[in-house]
Amino acid sequence: MTGTVAAILLWAVLGNYQTIVPPGTALPISLDCTLDARKVKPGQPISGTIAQDVPLGDRGKIREGSHVTGHVLDAGRNADGSSYIRIRFDRLRAKNWDEMPLITTLRAVASPWEVEEAQLPKVGPMINPNPASWTTYQVGGDAVYRGGGPVMHGRVKIGEPAYGGVLAQLVSVAEPGCRIENGGRKMALWVFGSAACGVYGFFDDLDVGLAGDSDPLGDIVLESENNVHVPTGTGMLLIAIAPRKVPAVMTAVNGME
Repeated sequence: MTGTVAAILLWAVLGNYQTIVPPGTALPISLDCTLDARKVKPGQPISGTIAQDVPLGDRGKIREGSHVTGHVLDAGRNADGSSYIRIRFDRLRAKNWDEMPLITTLRAVASPWEVEEAQLPKVGPMINPNPASWTTYQVGGDAVYRGGGPVMHGRVKIGEPAYGGVLAQLVSVAEPGCRIENGGRKMALWVFGSAACGVYGFFDDLDVGLAGDSDPLGDIVLESENNVHVPTGTGMLLIAIAPRKVPAVMTAVNGME
């Protein structure tokens, strides 16, 4: 099978996925495995658990506890001690649907400590044992007034609390992986703020070299001046994107082969 035929077939398969998960949909996950540049191998499977129900409008929802899966593409260490891991999340294993292909970018990543802190109250003493009434702050910003209040991005109401997280609009940020437009839809952001972008809580020891929004689409590269170590329980805010269509001229040329 030629490369052109393979590309066309891959696009056709991915097109089925797009009828379920609209491009621009946020997929908040908790990483199920540890990514360590000294230990991972190409082809090694990786997965993350969907941390909050993801609404899809009239298409239903992706249930909390579903999984986004993928694999390690490459990893390495350089002579100066720096390292990298290239990964791709490419399958959705939803509780309520069959497994389906997926392409995602990485908008934000937060250490397990940051994830935990975003779920604890930050205003006043913790005298009320009911989390539904707490005021919390999202990773990367936004105040969440639980118990009937809004989600505030500065002085702008951006969404509302939801079971297991928040439903809020994403704010476009002029950084790789963060420019995605979603038409003002309210996304399941879990612990992430509406303008969250990049790395949080890794003390300058982790960087996103590729967010997956440039060729090759979906390839995410995590880099460090030391050893890349991303532990289980790390939060990631993935964004579903559409595959690029194979030009019609390629199809015509292939038909002549």
